[in-house]
Amino acid sequence: MAKKKVNKKSKPPKKVSNINTWLERETPHTQAALENASRHFDDRDGLTVNTLEAIYGQESSFGKNRRARGISGAAGDFQLEQATAKRMGLAVGEKNDERFDVDNASAAAAKYLKTQDKIFVKKTTLSENLSTSPVKDSEERKKFVIAAFNAGEGRIAKAQSLEEADGRNPTLWKDVKKYLESAGATADKSKEIQEYVENILKYEFEFFKKIQGRQKCKSRDTKEG
Repeated sequence: MAKKKVNKKSKPPKKVSNINTWLERETPHTQAALENASRHFDDRDGLTVNTLEAIYGQESSFGKNRRARGISGAAGDFQLEQATAKRMGLAVGEKNDERFDVDNASAAAAKYLKTQDKIFVKKTTLSENLSTSPVKDSEERKKFVIAAFNAGEGRIAKAQSLEEADGRNPTLWKDVKKYLESAGATADKSKEIQEYVENILKYEFEFFKKIQGRQKCKSRDTKEG
């Protein structure tokens, strides 16, 4: 009597890491742009070239998804809003949109991250009734910086102030993130901000493990522009 064939379930294909996919798209030019941009960071912050790589991957999948030139919304290698890009010194127009130049976009993203770090390292007045609460620990502050890169410093500072008004510690992200909806974010946006911080930190660490020689591309003498 013939043996009955057993249908074995085929194993699902192994999922390719986002990091591996992004690194396959990284050219020597892109690597140099990210490393040069990371010189806007210094030993007082927790930011590194790996942070930039993580954001670059999250925002445009290393330049694959950049949207249209000249639009006012998020676009380019780091998905910077037009207003943010101009604030960081970039030209934005249909014929010349520097958000699509990886050198300029990387530098602008790094400067924007460093700007947020400076805003949250000390009490910073953003408007008549709104100030940030200082987050002294650089690694904890990085969570606020990444959140502000996604949502703007105003919304994050508002969440801090509401938490402090409740008698809680406004310097811990795990607590502040619970106040994002109270600070005006929709439920979906609140979820997006929290997942964004988690993803960037995860990707940053994965880049660090894969390319340990590049996480300290920093220079104190870089001039802020």
